[in-house]
Amino acid sequence: MNKYEKVYNDIKEKIINNTIKTGEFLKKEDDLAKDYNFSKLTVRKALSMLEAEGYIQKIKGKKSVVMEKKNLENLSLTSIQTKQEINKMQNINIKTNLISLYIVQGVEKLMKEFNVSEDADFYKVVRINSLDDEVLSYSTSFFDRKIVPFLNEDIAKNSIYEYLENDLNLKIAYSRRDIKFRKITAEEQEYFKLKDINMVVVIETHAYLSNGALFQYETITHHPEKFTFTAIAKR
Repeated sequence: MNKYEKVYNDIKEKIINNTIKTGEFLKKEDDLAKDYNFSKLTVRKALSMLEAEGYIQKIKGKKSVVMEKKNLENLSLTSIQTKQEINKMQNINIKTNLISLYIVQGVEKLMKEFNVSEDADFYKVVRINSLDDEVLSYSTSFFDRKIVPFLNEDIAKNSIYEYLENDLNLKIAYSRRDIKFRKITAEEQEYFKLKDINMVVVIETHAYLSNGALFQYETITHHPEKFTFTAIAKR
């Protein structure tokens, strides 16, 4: 783990655990650098990551302030967050139900997305997330079996990312996300049960390891009345 990641993870954990509360100011960069015994540049990089994910807001000429994160509102499009992390951060209990898990091969779209030959195969994982028995999202994930050789129902029902990082020791680095709007499918409607809305927002994600290898392609359909997302842009 890089030095800036240690600072980032420590401050993030304190914010999630409410050790540092919403509205509180962090120490100045110089003071944080002394506390962590790292350079000011290292601290600044960690703070930039926290700001990009919506945990803090840097105020020019002042210290950084901890931002409020409401339930399922302003979820960051610039960070990779697992269900467990969202539950902990928001103090809620999102549950995951596994719809199906099986191996697919010879799918032209997947071969193109992963840039692999037709003999490659993938785990296909279909899941729904719900809160208070109401479905929030419907996801379909594909994992390259050359990188993720084994998945089972227990792993898929919990956190696949935790399994990849802790058991397979894979370094998940970054993802690219595209937002699309389209009409709801019959299968999605079966779970969402929307009445007056026939359009949904779909986030298409390509997730990569630190070596640049694409290991996951995923589409998540979100309940249009339950989520808002944020992406922070700077110049």
